[in-house]
Formats: sequence, structure tokens, C-alpha cells
Amino acid sequence: MKHNRKFPTAVVIVCLGLVLTTVPAYGYADPNTIGLLSQVLTPLLIMAGACATFLRRGVSNVFGRVFRRLRGRSDA
Repeated sequence: MKHNRKFPTAVVIVCLGLVLTTVPAYGYADPNTIGLLSQVLTPLLIMAGACATFLRRGVSNVFGRVFRRLRGRSDA
């Protein structure tokens, strides 16, 4: 595989162009934005973990059966 040396140079030029042409926004970010995001994401992560724990045995049984069938067919 031939390595293209122009690609890293182009990436550096584009990044420098973006950094040098930025204009300050002088905007206000609400300090509690992360708090709101945390209040939304934390229950979703807890729910996903509970579902994974609850369904872990069933999912592993299904995958185990599939792998056993595939292994049985390849051995024959």
C-alpha cells in the first residue's frame, strides 16, 4: 500500500486555517447545562445497564445455541 504524504499536510493546513480564522462568540453558556444533561443521561444509562443485566442470560443462551449449531455443521 502506497502512503500518500499530501494527506497529513492538507489536514494540518485545514486545521491551521480553522484556528486562525475563528471569531470569538462572546456568548453565554448556562453553567447548569451539564447538570441537565446529567439528569437526562444518568437514568438512561441505569436503564440500559438494568436491561443488559436482566437479558444477559437469555442473550447468551441464544448466541450459544447459534454457535453450537454453526460448530456442529462445520464439524460434519
